[in-house]
Amino acid sequence: MPVQAKAAARANESRLKKPKPEEKLESAGMMRWLLTYADMITLLLALFIILFSISTINKVKYQALVHDISGGFNNQWAINNPPNGGTIGQGRAQQGEKTLQQLQQQIRSYVQQHGLQMQVQTQVERRGLVVTLLTNGLFDEGSAQLRPRTVELLNKIGRLLKVGTNDIRVEGYTDDTPIATPQYPSNWELSTARAVGVTRYLVEHVKIAPDRISASGYGEYRPKYPNDTPEHKQLNRRVDIVILSSTTRPEGDEQIPAATGGEQGE
Repeated sequence: MPVQAKAAARANESRLKKPKPEEKLESAGMMRWLLTYADMITLLLALFIILFSISTINKVKYQALVHDISGGFNNQWAINNPPNGGTIGQGRAQQGEKTLQQLQQQIRSYVQQHGLQMQVQTQVERRGLVVTLLTNGLFDEGSAQLRPRTVELLNKIGRLLKVGTNDIRVEGYTDDTPIATPQYPSNWELSTARAVGVTRYLVEHVKIAPDRISASGYGEYRPKYPNDTPEHKQLNRRVDIVILSSTTRPEGDEQIPAATGGEQGE
Protein backbone atom coordinates (compact mmCIF):
# COMPACT_ATOMS: atom_id res chain seq x y z
CA MET A 1 0.00 0.00 0.00
CA PRO A 2 2.62 2.59 0.69
CA VAL A 3 4.13 1.95 -2.69
CA GLN A 4 0.80 2.34 -4.42
CA ALA A 5 0.09 5.61 -2.50
CA LYS A 6 3.38 7.07 -3.61
CA ALA A 7 2.66 6.18 -7.22
CA ALA A 8 -0.79 7.79 -7.04
CA ALA A 9 0.70 10.98 -5.53
CA ARG A 10 3.27 11.21 -8.30
CA ALA A 11 0.55 10.76 -10.90
CA ASN A 12 -1.47 13.61 -9.38
CA GLU A 13 1.59 15.90 -9.38
CA SER A 14 2.25 15.22 -13.03
CA ARG A 15 -1.35 16.08 -13.88
CA LEU A 16 -1.24 19.35 -11.90
CA LYS A 17 1.96 20.58 -13.55
CA LYS A 18 1.27 22.55 -16.75
CA PRO A 19 3.61 22.10 -19.57
CA LYS A 20 5.94 25.07 -20.07
CA PRO A 21 5.55 26.86 -23.40
CA GLU A 22 8.52 26.65 -25.64
CA GLU A 23 10.71 29.76 -25.43
CA LYS A 24 11.00 31.40 -28.81
CA LEU A 25 13.79 33.79 -29.86
CA GLU A 26 12.68 37.28 -31.06
CA SER A 27 13.24 37.73 -34.75
CA ALA A 28 14.39 41.03 -36.48
CA GLY A 29 10.84 41.76 -37.59
CA MET A 30 9.58 41.71 -34.03
CA MET A 31 12.01 44.59 -33.03
CA ARG A 32 10.68 47.23 -35.42
CA TRP A 33 9.27 49.21 -32.51
CA LEU A 34 12.83 50.18 -31.64
CA LEU A 35 13.10 52.12 -34.92
CA THR A 36 9.97 54.11 -34.13
CA TYR A 37 11.22 54.77 -30.62
CA ALA A 38 14.62 55.95 -31.92
CA ASP A 39 12.94 58.30 -34.43
CA MET A 40 10.84 59.81 -31.67
CA ILE A 41 13.89 60.38 -29.46
CA THR A 42 15.74 62.03 -32.39
CA LEU A 43 12.83 64.37 -33.07
CA LEU A 44 12.58 65.34 -29.41
CA LEU A 45 16.31 66.09 -29.35
CA ALA A 46 15.98 68.30 -32.43
CA LEU A 47 13.01 70.10 -30.86
CA PHE A 48 14.97 70.85 -27.68
CA ILE A 49 17.91 72.17 -29.71
CA ILE A 50 15.59 74.51 -31.65
CA LEU A 51 13.95 75.71 -28.43
CA PHE A 52 17.34 76.43 -26.91
CA SER A 53 18.41 78.36 -30.01
CA ILE A 54 15.23 80.47 -29.96
CA SER A 55 15.72 81.29 -26.29
CA THR A 56 19.04 83.04 -27.15
CA ILE A 57 18.02 84.50 -30.52
CA ASN A 58 19.49 87.73 -31.83
CA LYS A 59 16.64 90.19 -32.33
CA VAL A 60 18.15 91.83 -35.40
CA LYS A 61 18.78 88.48 -37.09
CA TYR A 62 15.27 87.36 -36.22
CA GLN A 63 13.79 90.51 -37.78
CA ALA A 64 15.92 89.98 -40.87
CA LEU A 65 14.72 86.37 -41.13
CA VAL A 66 11.07 87.41 -40.76
CA HIS A 67 11.65 90.20 -43.29
CA ASP A 68 13.07 87.77 -45.87
CA ILE A 69 10.38 85.16 -45.32
CA SER A 70 7.58 87.73 -45.44
CA GLY A 71 9.04 89.28 -48.56
CA GLY A 72 8.81 85.92 -50.28
CA PHE A 73 5.06 86.04 -49.77
CA ASN A 74 4.78 89.70 -50.90
CA ASN A 75 3.92 90.74 -47.38
CA GLN A 76 3.47 94.50 -47.00
CA TRP A 77 4.84 94.30 -43.47
CA ALA A 78 8.23 93.38 -44.85
CA ILE A 79 8.19 96.33 -47.24
CA ASN A 80 6.94 99.07 -44.93
CA ASN A 81 8.79 98.22 -41.73
CA PRO A 82 12.57 98.53 -41.23
CA PRO A 83 14.57 95.92 -39.32
CA ASN A 84 14.42 96.22 -35.54
CA GLY A 85 11.27 98.32 -35.82
CA GLY A 86 13.25 101.41 -36.75
CA THR A 87 14.48 101.88 -33.18
CA ILE A 88 18.10 102.24 -34.30
CA GLY A 89 17.25 105.16 -36.57
CA GLN A 90 15.21 106.80 -33.83
CA GLY A 91 18.10 106.49 -31.43
CA ARG A 92 20.46 108.16 -33.86
CA ALA A 93 18.01 110.97 -34.51
CA GLN A 94 17.61 111.58 -30.77
CA GLN A 95 21.36 111.57 -30.30
CA GLY A 96 21.80 114.05 -33.17
CA GLU A 97 19.15 116.37 -31.70
CA LYS A 98 20.90 116.30 -28.34
CA THR A 99 24.19 117.24 -30.01
CA LEU A 100 22.56 120.20 -31.79
CA GLN A 101 21.08 121.42 -28.51
CA GLN A 102 24.51 121.28 -26.87
CA LEU A 103 25.97 123.27 -29.78
CA GLN A 104 23.17 125.81 -29.42
CA GLN A 105 24.03 126.31 -25.75
CA GLN A 106 27.69 126.88 -26.60
CA ILE A 107 26.82 129.50 -29.22
CA ARG A 108 24.36 131.22 -26.90
CA SER A 109 26.99 131.43 -24.18
CA TYR A 110 29.41 133.12 -26.58
CA VAL A 111 26.72 135.52 -27.80
CA GLN A 112 25.78 136.54 -24.26
CA GLN A 113 29.39 137.01 -23.19
CA HIS A 114 30.03 139.39 -26.10
CA GLY A 115 26.68 141.18 -26.09
CA LEU A 116 25.64 139.99 -29.56
CA GLN A 117 22.00 139.16 -28.75
CA MET A 118 20.76 141.75 -31.25
CA GLN A 119 22.85 140.29 -34.07
CA VAL A 120 22.90 136.53 -33.49
CA GLN A 121 19.91 134.27 -32.86
CA THR A 122 19.70 130.49 -32.58
CA GLN A 123 16.78 128.12 -32.95
CA VAL A 124 16.49 124.33 -33.21
CA GLU A 125 14.08 123.37 -35.98
CA ARG A 126 13.11 120.11 -37.59
CA ARG A 127 15.79 120.53 -40.26
CA GLY A 128 18.50 121.31 -37.68
CA LEU A 129 20.08 124.16 -35.71
CA VAL A 130 19.62 127.57 -37.35
CA VAL A 131 22.17 130.25 -36.40
CA THR A 132 20.84 133.58 -37.71
CA LEU A 133 23.30 136.42 -38.38
CA LEU A 134 21.40 139.66 -38.77
CA THR A 135 23.20 141.57 -41.51
CA ASN A 136 22.65 144.93 -39.82
CA GLY A 137 26.09 145.68 -38.38
CA LEU A 138 27.69 142.60 -39.94
CA PHE A 139 27.47 143.83 -43.56
CA ASP A 140 27.41 147.29 -45.04
CA GLU A 141 24.18 148.21 -46.78
CA GLY A 142 24.07 146.75 -50.27
CA SER A 143 27.41 144.98 -49.74
CA ALA A 144 28.56 141.40 -49.21
CA GLN A 145 31.97 142.36 -47.83
CA LEU A 146 32.66 140.77 -44.44
CA ARG A 147 33.27 143.35 -41.73
CA PRO A 148 35.92 142.75 -39.00
CA ARG A 149 33.31 141.97 -36.36
CA THR A 150 31.68 139.50 -38.77
CA VAL A 151 35.02 137.78 -39.26
CA GLU A 152 35.55 137.58 -35.49
CA LEU A 153 32.09 136.06 -35.04
CA LEU A 154 32.63 133.52 -37.82
CA ASN A 155 35.96 132.49 -36.30
CA LYS A 156 34.29 131.60 -33.00
CA ILE A 157 31.18 129.96 -34.42
CA GLY A 158 33.22 128.21 -37.08
CA ARG A 159 35.45 126.52 -34.51
CA LEU A 160 32.34 125.09 -32.85
CA LEU A 161 30.95 123.89 -36.18
CA LYS A 162 34.24 122.36 -37.26
CA VAL A 163 34.12 119.75 -34.51
CA GLY A 164 30.92 118.12 -35.77
CA THR A 165 30.21 116.09 -38.89
CA ASN A 166 26.75 117.41 -39.80
CA ASP A 167 26.25 119.05 -43.17
CA ILE A 168 25.96 122.83 -43.16
CA ARG A 169 23.94 125.11 -45.41
CA VAL A 170 24.49 128.86 -45.47
CA GLU A 171 21.39 130.79 -46.62
CA GLY A 172 21.26 134.46 -47.55
CA TYR A 173 18.09 136.62 -47.31
CA THR A 174 17.18 140.27 -47.88
CA ASP A 175 14.13 142.47 -47.36
CA ASP A 176 11.93 143.61 -50.24
CA THR A 177 13.80 146.88 -50.85
CA PRO A 178 14.84 146.76 -54.53
CA ILE A 179 18.50 146.90 -55.42
CA ALA A 180 19.96 147.53 -58.85
CA THR A 181 23.71 148.05 -58.94
CA PRO A 182 26.34 146.94 -61.46
CA GLN A 183 27.56 144.35 -58.96
CA TYR A 184 24.15 143.18 -57.68
CA PRO A 185 21.33 143.61 -60.21
CA SER A 186 18.80 142.12 -57.76
CA ASN A 187 18.41 140.90 -54.21
CA TRP A 188 19.11 137.38 -55.41
CA GLU A 189 22.68 138.26 -56.28
CA LEU A 190 23.16 140.18 -53.02
CA SER A 191 21.76 137.43 -50.79
CA THR A 192 23.72 134.76 -52.63
CA ALA A 193 26.94 136.79 -52.49
CA ARG A 194 26.61 137.16 -48.73
CA ALA A 195 25.95 133.43 -48.29
CA VAL A 196 28.89 132.53 -50.52
CA GLY A 197 31.15 134.99 -48.69
CA VAL A 198 30.36 133.38 -45.34
CA THR A 199 30.77 129.90 -46.85
CA ARG A 200 34.15 130.68 -48.38
CA TYR A 201 35.43 132.17 -45.14
CA LEU A 202 34.40 129.09 -43.15
CA VAL A 203 36.11 126.83 -45.68
CA GLU A 204 39.25 128.85 -46.41
CA HIS A 205 40.01 130.27 -42.96
CA VAL A 206 38.20 128.11 -40.41
CA LYS A 207 39.02 124.98 -42.49
CA ILE A 208 35.58 123.40 -42.46
CA ALA A 209 35.52 120.54 -44.97
CA PRO A 210 34.10 121.91 -48.26
CA ASP A 211 32.04 118.76 -48.86
CA ARG A 212 30.05 119.52 -45.69
CA ILE A 213 28.92 123.01 -46.62
CA SER A 214 26.87 124.71 -49.34
CA ALA A 215 25.45 128.19 -50.04
CA SER A 216 21.98 129.33 -51.09
CA GLY A 217 20.46 132.73 -51.86
CA TYR A 218 16.73 133.45 -51.50
CA GLY A 219 16.56 137.22 -51.98
CA GLU A 220 13.40 138.77 -50.54
CA TYR A 221 11.21 135.75 -51.32
CA ARG A 222 11.37 134.04 -47.93
CA PRO A 223 10.77 136.78 -45.38
CA LYS A 224 10.76 135.78 -41.74
CA TYR A 225 8.41 138.68 -40.95
CA PRO A 226 6.18 140.91 -43.10
CA ASN A 227 8.17 143.73 -44.67
CA ASP A 228 5.80 146.31 -43.18
CA THR A 229 8.08 148.08 -40.67
CA PRO A 230 11.78 149.01 -40.55
CA GLU A 231 12.22 146.63 -37.62
CA HIS A 232 10.78 143.70 -39.55
CA LYS A 233 12.87 144.55 -42.60
CA GLN A 234 15.97 144.53 -40.44
CA LEU A 235 15.10 141.04 -39.16
CA ASN A 236 14.54 139.80 -42.73
CA ARG A 237 18.04 140.92 -43.76
CA ARG A 238 19.96 137.94 -42.48
CA VAL A 239 22.30 135.04 -43.16
CA ASP A 240 21.29 131.69 -41.69
CA ILE A 241 23.92 129.07 -40.93
CA VAL A 242 21.92 125.84 -40.77
CA ILE A 243 23.58 122.85 -39.13
CA LEU A 244 21.47 120.13 -40.67
CA SER A 245 20.21 117.25 -38.56
CA SER A 246 21.38 113.73 -39.35
CA THR A 247 18.05 112.96 -41.07
CA THR A 248 18.24 115.96 -43.42
CA ARG A 249 20.22 115.74 -46.64
CA PRO A 250 20.97 119.01 -48.42
CA GLU A 251 20.88 117.46 -51.87
CA GLY A 252 17.41 116.03 -51.22
CA ASP A 253 15.81 119.16 -49.82
CA GLU A 254 13.06 120.19 -52.23
CA GLN A 255 12.43 123.47 -50.44
CA ILE A 256 15.37 125.30 -52.05
CA PRO A 257 13.89 127.33 -54.94
CA ALA A 258 16.69 129.86 -55.29
CA ALA A 259 20.35 129.99 -56.19
CA THR A 260 22.78 127.43 -54.84
CA GLY A 261 26.56 127.59 -54.78
CA GLY A 262 26.70 131.24 -55.89
CA GLU A 263 24.49 130.88 -58.99
CA GLN A 264 21.24 132.71 -59.59
CA GLY A 265 17.85 131.08 -59.03
CA GLU A 266 16.87 127.87 -60.72
